[in-house]
Amino acid sequence: MLYILGYLGEFECIATLEGHENEVKSVSWSHSGNLLATCSRDKSVWIWELAGEDEFDCAAVLNSHTQDVKRVVWHPKKDILASASYDNTIKMYAENAADNDWYSTATLESHNSTVWSIDFDADGERLVSCSDDKTLKIWRAYQPGNEEGIYTPDNETVWKCVCTVSGEHSRAIYDVSWCKKTGLIATACGDDAIRIFKEDANSQKKIGRASCRERCRSRWSPYH
Repeated sequence: MLYILGYLGEFECIATLEGHENEVKSVSWSHSGNLLATCSRDKSVWIWELAGEDEFDCAAVLNSHTQDVKRVVWHPKKDILASASYDNTIKMYAENAADNDWYSTATLESHNSTVWSIDFDADGERLVSCSDDKTLKIWRAYQPGNEEGIYTPDNETVWKCVCTVSGEHSRAIYDVSWCKKTGLIATACGDDAIRIFKEDANSQKKIGRASCRERCRSRWSPYH
């Protein structure tokens, strides 16, 4: 059950959205404010559309994950949705312009345990994820016809893990936030600490086919 609060001098509940069959873990508004994404322990992702004043219609129910879904987050500029799950994966979703149906466009696999949180950078061209496996991963979007020559099946955007930051956290990382103004990444960890990471401005910007595993420590390091 979801409650929508409106600002009318005070906050009051203007809508209750029902449909999930277990705990609702996360909610996220799209950049336009017309779409709301929700996810649940019932393994599903729902997309709700603003249908009128204080009214919401269910636009899609997506069952791409095999375990409970921990987090949903919208692209900062496009109607593209990402979700993170207990099944160790991240899913990307978009609407099919031909029939207005939502579908999963990509599955991002690299973590070895639960993906607790995700966040886009300011342009939406990269995504950061954090996991129970104590790592941060940076993913980059490769559009069809990209200059790096990355293959994009069915002309869909492909997401590649271009960096893994490990050894900085001693326990699970439960949340991550990518600042849209400064580019800094903040993490919340089970070891009672919050860490801030800064990208090395002198690092190589184009990664392409190469793995940056050897350069991760120089590209993303604790910010002091």
